[in-house]
Amino acid sequence: MTDPSSVPPRRRHTGLTPGSPDVLCLIGPMASGKTTLGRAVARHLGVPFIDTDAQVVAHHGPIADIFAESGEAGFRRLESEALKQALETADIQGGVVATGGGAVVRAENRQTLRERFTVYLEIDEETVAPRIERDRHRPLLSRQEDEGAMDKWRRILSERAGLYRETARHIVDVRSGTPAANAERIVDAYRRFRSSRGGN
Repeated sequence: MTDPSSVPPRRRHTGLTPGSPDVLCLIGPMASGKTTLGRAVARHLGVPFIDTDAQVVAHHGPIADIFAESGEAGFRRLESEALKQALETADIQGGVVATGGGAVVRAENRQTLRERFTVYLEIDEETVAPRIERDRHRPLLSRQEDEGAMDKWRRILSERAGLYRETARHIVDVRSGTPAANAERIVDAYRRFRSSRGGN
C-alpha cells in the first residue's frame, strides 16, 4: 500500500482534466464494499489503491481505540487528514481512494471529493445486514446499548444519504451483482467520463 507521507508535495491535479492521473474515489455507508470494490477498480485502472481507514489505523492504531480515547470528533480529524494525504498522493501518480463511511460529514472533505471522480456506492440494509453481523468491530454501531446495530446503520445512512448524493459525480447501485461486475461498471463510467472531457 502506498504511504502518502512518503510522496513529496507537488502541484495538485484534480484527475478531471485531460492528461492528468487517473483519480477515482469511492464513498458510501459502512459495509457498502468500498474496500473490496476499490481494490478491484484499482487493478482495472493499473493504479495504487488507498484505503483511508487503513491509513488511520497504520498511523494511529485501531479505530475503536481512537473512538474510546478521542471520541468521534478526534477520529473525524484523523480521517480528514488521511483523506487529504491520500488525495495528494493520487493526484500525483493516480489512485483509487476508498473513504470512510463518515468522510462526507465534513464540508471540506465533500469539497475535495467533488473535485475528483467520486462514486457513491448505493446499498440497502438487506444487503448490508449479513456483513454487519459478521463484523462487530465498527465503533459507531456498538456505542449505544439501547439501539441495535442495524437500527444504528439505518439511522446513520438516513443522516448521510443526502451528503453522499451531493458529493458524488456518479452513483452505482451495488445491491446486486458480483464485486467484479460492479467494479467493471465503475470503471466503465469513469472511462466514459474521461472520454467526454477529452481525456485518454
